Amino acid sequence: MAAPVRTRIDLSKLDQRPALRLVPPLPEVEQPQQPAKKAPRKRARRVETKAPRVAGRRASQARVAACSPVIRRRRRIAASILIGLGMFLAVLGVGALANAFTTNTVPDRTAVVWVQPGETLWDVAERTAPGYNPEAVVARIHELNDITGNTVLAGQALQVPTAP
Repeated sequence: MAAPVRTRIDLSKLDQRPALRLVPPLPEVEQPQQPAKKAPRKRARRVETKAPRVAGRRASQARVAACSPVIRRRRRIAASILIGLGMFLAVLGVGALANAFTTNTVPDRTAVVWVQPGETLWDVAERTAPGYNPEAVVARIHELNDITGNTVLAGQALQVPTAP
């Protein structure tokens, strides 16, 4: 193993001024020339002739095939948005119709029922008028029986609307 070499550098001999060095310019590299853009061709007028169509291709498919990928992508996005909007409006319409048919209607017929142990007015409404809005049926039970609260006792007789 060799011993390290120690040297002494006299810093007083160094010039205090910064040295400016001229660097030769880099050689210019020629950029490859890009081909000049061609002017768009004018479409020739189509002469109406009865030419046989290619099997399986319609005129609309030919127009789509002539589009650039960017235009096709834009059309796909626009079609997706329109389809999604249409489906959203259809769901809203069905919901509105369903809400219109299940409004707060209550059956006209009434009957006397006895409250079972552990039952609430809501349970009685669901048992006696299935398929109707239980909230509206409970409100009608309150009217028919002059009940102010929501408490009922087991075995209590109640006049309730019933479904046929």
